[in-house]
Amino acid sequence: MRKSLIIASTLALSLGAASAQTTTTTAVPAQVTLSDVPAGHWAKDAVDKIVQCGLIQGFPDGTFRGNENLTRYQAALIFYRALQTGSLSNCGFSAGDMTTIANGMQEVSTELAAIASRVTDLEKLTADQQARIDALEAKINGMDSGAASTDVAALNARIDALEAAIRNIPAGPQGPAGPTGPQGPAGPTGPQGPAGASTSTTGTVTTPAPSTGTTVVIGDTTPVATTPVRDIYAGVSVGAKMAGSGSECKDLSNKTTNVNYCLNGGAVVGKNNVIGPVGARISADYQPGWNAVSVDANATYALNTGSRVTPYVGAGLGLTSGQQRNNTAQNTSDVYVNAIAGVDFNITDSIAVFAEYNGRYYTSNKGYATGLASNASNGLSNGVKAGVKFFF
Repeated sequence: MRKSLIIASTLALSLGAASAQTTTTTAVPAQVTLSDVPAGHWAKDAVDKIVQCGLIQGFPDGTFRGNENLTRYQAALIFYRALQTGSLSNCGFSAGDMTTIANGMQEVSTELAAIASRVTDLEKLTADQQARIDALEAKINGMDSGAASTDVAALNARIDALEAAIRNIPAGPQGPAGPTGPQGPAGPTGPQGPAGASTSTTGTVTTPAPSTGTTVVIGDTTPVATTPVRDIYAGVSVGAKMAGSGSECKDLSNKTTNVNYCLNGGAVVGKNNVIGPVGARISADYQPGWNAVSVDANATYALNTGSRVTPYVGAGLGLTSGQQRNNTAQNTSDVYVNAIAGVDFNITDSIAVFAEYNGRYYTSNKGYATGLASNASNGLSNGVKAGVKFFF
């Protein structure tokens, strides 16, 4: 409110002074650009106008600082510019406008004086209240010394004496004994003592009877039921085996295009632990292409990892029977050495899925079912399979 009064008084005095001045021409103030009143600011037009009139020229660093309070010194500077330079006459007001403005300000001068008086009273009241607050703070700060400090020390002494009296209250008489509790369990029988001296007059030594105490067994003797190991299994599988040049199979989707692999389905039975970790298995595959059947027997070794995953390897011998190369109306057999590497994933203790690689080295190449190129006499034929095993 104080700031508003200063501004209103400034305008009133400025306009009145300007109207009373002569029409002496004064130099137009140099154009001032204020860096902190950007274009589009809601008060930019008003700020530009008072700068144009010479009432405000900004701070030396070229800023307006519109959010700061107006000091008495700054208000005095505005008065000085308005009274000495006739700045308002440079703002485009005619002589008639200046006279009208001066008359209007004269009409409200009484109200401005009353407001100024009220502001003075408020300032005095504020000063009185501040003096009372300062005196109260001084009194509070002085409570740590003098009479207040003495009262606090006396109160602390009385509290200490009361605590000491409570600690020195003598104990009351002992109450009656409670009921006897239940008897605890008997402890273990101690060691047998030495034999006593003979009391017979005929020299016969009396042998004490052996102790019949209870035998104490340390540790849990409850028999633990062991879960039988499930290592016998049977399973089914599907797979594919390579087919070299001259041994290709037909594509099952159109049965006219030759592909360099042959699909098959099979079955397997075995036992993981025949001699320690060494097991045995027999597997059989049927290959629709070339009407081929393969059977092999293998020794296996399963690695128990303590998890659901069980890797295994194996090796053995096998026999493949399929259509003969020279006469497809007849079947012929080829012997192979088999090698396997796979892994079981145990879904439960009785069901597992598996995937494995089969490498067969054929010692002969008489039939198409070997999957070897037609010009080879022997060689390696690779295959893969996946399926499900059931453990018993």
